[in-house]
Amino acid sequence: MIEALLKEECDLQFFRNNGYVRKKCPSCGSHFWTLNPEAELCGDQPCVPFSFINKPTTKKHLTLTDVRNSFLNFFEQNNHQRLTYPETGERCPVIARWRTDIYLTIASIADFQPHVTSGTVPPPANPLVISQPCIRLNDLDEVGKSGRHLTIFEMMGHHAFNKNINEIYWKEETVAYADEYFTKKIGIPKTTINYKEHLWIGGGNAGPCLEVLAEGLEIATLVFMNMNEDPQGTINLEGTHYTQNPLNIVDTGYGLERIAWFTQGTPTVYETVFPEIITWLTKQTSSKQHMPNIYSLADHSKCLAFMLGDGIVPSNVKAGYLARLIIRRALRFLEDLKLNITLSELVSRQLKTLSLSFPELKKQEHQIYEILDIETQRYTDTLTKGESLVKRIVNEKKTLDTTDLITLYDTHGMPPFIVQRIAQNEGLTVSIPKHFDSMIAELHSHEKPEVDQQKTTKLPETKPLYENNHYLKEFTAQILWTEKTPQGTKVILNQTAFYPEGGGQPGDLGSFHLNNKKINVLKVEKENNTIIHYTDGELQKGDTIQGTIDWERRYTLMKHHTGTHVINGSLRELFGEHIWQAGSQLGVNEARFDFSHYKSITEDEIKQIQTRANTHITKGSPVEKRIMERNNAEHTFGFRLYQGGVPPGNHIKVLNIPGLDVEACGGTHLANINEIEKIRIIKTERIQDGINRIIFAAGKMVDLFQKEEEKLYQTIIAQLQPYFNIQNHNQISQQLHAAEKIFSVPKNHLNKTITRFLKETHLEKAQQASDLNQACNLLFTQWKATQKTKKKVASNEIQNLLDNAETIPGTNIKLITGRTSADATVVAGELTQQPNIIAHIFDGKKITSAASENVAINLQEIAPEIGKILGGSGGGKPKLTQSGGPQLDKIQDALKTAKQLTKKKFEK
Repeated sequence: MIEALLKEECDLQFFRNNGYVRKKCPSCGSHFWTLNPEAELCGDQPCVPFSFINKPTTKKHLTLTDVRNSFLNFFEQNNHQRLTYPETGERCPVIARWRTDIYLTIASIADFQPHVTSGTVPPPANPLVISQPCIRLNDLDEVGKSGRHLTIFEMMGHHAFNKNINEIYWKEETVAYADEYFTKKIGIPKTTINYKEHLWIGGGNAGPCLEVLAEGLEIATLVFMNMNEDPQGTINLEGTHYTQNPLNIVDTGYGLERIAWFTQGTPTVYETVFPEIITWLTKQTSSKQHMPNIYSLADHSKCLAFMLGDGIVPSNVKAGYLARLIIRRALRFLEDLKLNITLSELVSRQLKTLSLSFPELKKQEHQIYEILDIETQRYTDTLTKGESLVKRIVNEKKTLDTTDLITLYDTHGMPPFIVQRIAQNEGLTVSIPKHFDSMIAELHSHEKPEVDQQKTTKLPETKPLYENNHYLKEFTAQILWTEKTPQGTKVILNQTAFYPEGGGQPGDLGSFHLNNKKINVLKVEKENNTIIHYTDGELQKGDTIQGTIDWERRYTLMKHHTGTHVINGSLRELFGEHIWQAGSQLGVNEARFDFSHYKSITEDEIKQIQTRANTHITKGSPVEKRIMERNNAEHTFGFRLYQGGVPPGNHIKVLNIPGLDVEACGGTHLANINEIEKIRIIKTERIQDGINRIIFAAGKMVDLFQKEEEKLYQTIIAQLQPYFNIQNHNQISQQLHAAEKIFSVPKNHLNKTITRFLKETHLEKAQQASDLNQACNLLFTQWKATQKTKKKVASNEIQNLLDNAETIPGTNIKLITGRTSADATVVAGELTQQPNIIAHIFDGKKITSAASENVAINLQEIAPEIGKILGGSGGGKPKLTQSGGPQLDKIQDALKTAKQLTKKKFEK
């Protein structure tokens, strides 16, 4: 089937007219087209060796810049348009911001998937030409060793998107372009070039392709993407069914580095791509046996310049995981070579060269060096802490397989060769799978596909009035559909001003009015193009209602929503272009904004963010809301549009605050940011590796927050005044924040925490204190002294709790729930000194929940639910919380819930 398809698809008039002969390679069995009558083999490795090394057949010795310019200029002269993007100049970034399935840009065609290649969006130009920096990590372990593999490379491509009724050009012209470019612009003899037939499959598409080969090297691939994966399709390729694609797409990939290498004939591709870096690194070490490490360092440092320069923040997930993988490989090579240089110094040298062609990378220069220094220290700390962990696991399991090695790397950052060395010292032999780094890179290179939750029931569509007028408070509409509920009626209208829940914004509340009767709207949801209203009354299809939005609530949400954009823009101005929205959730009292950043936010930085945001608000700026064609929006604003996600379709809703922030956002917003009035940052926290959270209030909610803060302050002062003569009552917010840090609890838990500390410390006489901060410090110091006098937890009690631990399915984390006669906080703290432990311990008064430092969990999300069962509440820090209440007879239920909620956190 495939052989017949290729024979038909690749039998081109170009080959016939120019004297090419179709042959079959006896080595690999592939068919190829050649002008060389003596050619028997296809011309690809491993069928033939490289024959251009040290004796290139071209007269020109081209640099990367030479090749890039020659390619772009050649196709521009042949009526192709070069693309430009405002954020990164003439290219898309190496992080695929416009994709939901992959993290890195792996090919030039990836720039146009899925929107253009599916036919949903017209191409930004047709035909077009680009030179796209790409990153592929599937052959990571071959980099530096094979002589030809790179993680970072430029794929030059010319693309045409052909509709059946409007063909730009197809196979004949594509091959003719390749022939002319390689023979006339690069100077490769015609008889040296073979065209090997191949079937290309990838990303849900397929098509015949021709691999352009010269002297053992593949220098280009010409793909004719004309099939689309379809279970009902009649074309069966390798067990998968395909049908005709909506577009016939010319998808070419010319290897910039390989073409330059071919003309220079250096021993490996690395000398062609990184001549200055390799020369410099070679001078730092005397051993020639380490050339693969030197080559890898040259490659990895360039890869990191692009990764970090384009805004990837190292972390344990998504693109951040892949950046950290490359960083740690580079650090290992530096260590193996015993080079007295830092990774940031090496990347700095790369940037000096790269900035000549990619000046946009310099924008993040300071952040790049800081990230690399932070990551270097983290790696050192990981290895120091990890040795005892590995020893314990080795002694417990007595065997380590590939799954264990992956877990140790993913969860604890322990490289397999370090694990192998420690295990050998403990008398255990560990085998590291071949291509381990490539394997884990592949495991983390794709987003898990989302399960389609769309309902199939056909419902009438609703016209969303809020899209054209975010200030519309009342409207008239007709009921098209109803369904009874226990509370009342679900209603679909022909049009509505009620905003449905979505994009981090809660749905509107309000009321319907019918025949002098008021019916409350309790919830609003969207299903496809239908908006469903949940009411507490009886309504009938055909009724005409008057709808009224709870405007004060909506207006507050609008202030918070527009406020998130002001916060985002302010963060980017202060910290750099790597700041990227990682989530948001709006509430009436406060809003939450999550963003990528490589370190925690300091107290001084909180003040800077707040001041910057309020300065913008005071100056005011219009909030532009418009629907734009995707290509126009991307060309105007770049890929920052997709911070909140990638919306489908050709037309997208764009929210733009000129010069400050832009995003594809369908929420309701203010007309001018000065309507926000003011912003107050309530709290910041680092919620996971690489992600920080800001919780803030806007407008009148700032005043409400300050009143509540003053009330809390007075309550605490009343508690402490008998014991501490507090003098200074200014800067209440700062004093409360300092108290939060001292006791490691949120503000709403300060009252109970201080009450407990006072009881446990048994203070008698009043002491002088300048302010609340000093009083809390004195109280905490005396409490710690009191704790030292308490009886230490018996070692057999700790061991008994450990013995009764259960392992959370799919992890190596031990879950402990139990009781103690000692202090629960002390017991839980001692248990979690070991790695991979989560403990919920009850001491007769409270449940303390704690997690080991290496466990990725936020116990703050569990504590309130535990406390609720006991008739109280719970809270604390991400890795240490307390929960309690008066209903201690339900303690068994509370511990059971703690166990269930913890396990749920690790369900996949």
